Amino acid sequence: MASSVPDRVAGFNRALGVCPPAAAPRSGEQILAAVLVEELSGGQFEMGRVVARWIAATDHPFRCPVVARSLAELRRTGAPAADSEFGPGLGATVVTLAGAARLFQTPRNLVSGVYHLARLLDPHPVGAFGAVAAAVAAGRLLGGKRDFVPEVLDVLLTNQAPDELIAEVRRAPVWVRSGAESSSPAAELGLVFWTLHHIGQAPRALEALEPLSPLGRAIGRALIGARDGAPLAP
Repeated sequence: MASSVPDRVAGFNRALGVCPPAAAPRSGEQILAAVLVEELSGGQFEMGRVVARWIAATDHPFRCPVVARSLAELRRTGAPAADSEFGPGLGATVVTLAGAARLFQTPRNLVSGVYHLARLLDPHPVGAFGAVAAAVAAGRLLGGKRDFVPEVLDVLLTNQAPDELIAEVRRAPVWVRSGAESSSPAAELGLVFWTLHHIGQAPRALEALEPLSPLGRAIGRALIGARDGAPLAP
């Protein structure tokens, strides 16, 4: 029996660890993601308030040094770091992916909102557009559509995303894993997309994600939750 939208949203949020009951202690990325979910759930979303709350949470340990450095830059200057000054990482993807459960029914808002939020947390184009790619994939899966690669590619090509990221998404449906793939952020997203595209059973999909970093696995688990509605713990 196919999972319902509420089941998929619940599985997605539980895998990200942004809604109670959530595992403790949570990483800095999960804290920022929970702030984003809370703000998106309110009556009026204000970017400035979100950033202020993010900066106030910098005492939590972050798995992604790019996010930690970006927040330090925001606190020091009041502005995001210059394009490509550092990065990319996967932390911005983990944080902003949480917004997909609130925005997936308005795809244009999803793309624009996630890009601008991710850009605050990762100045590198691969980091920011990687977050967009994961959010678009989540939106398709939350909406009950399992074929997400064409939609992700269309958004990346339309917005002139980095070639490296486009290439990883484009090959996800067709490449054969060698067991020695690159561990760059773009390549990790590529393996996440490969897993979601080729492996239908959640236990086997989780096994395929094991070679990834903790952040890469978090993204993969969230997308499995969005697809299957499985109550996956973070």
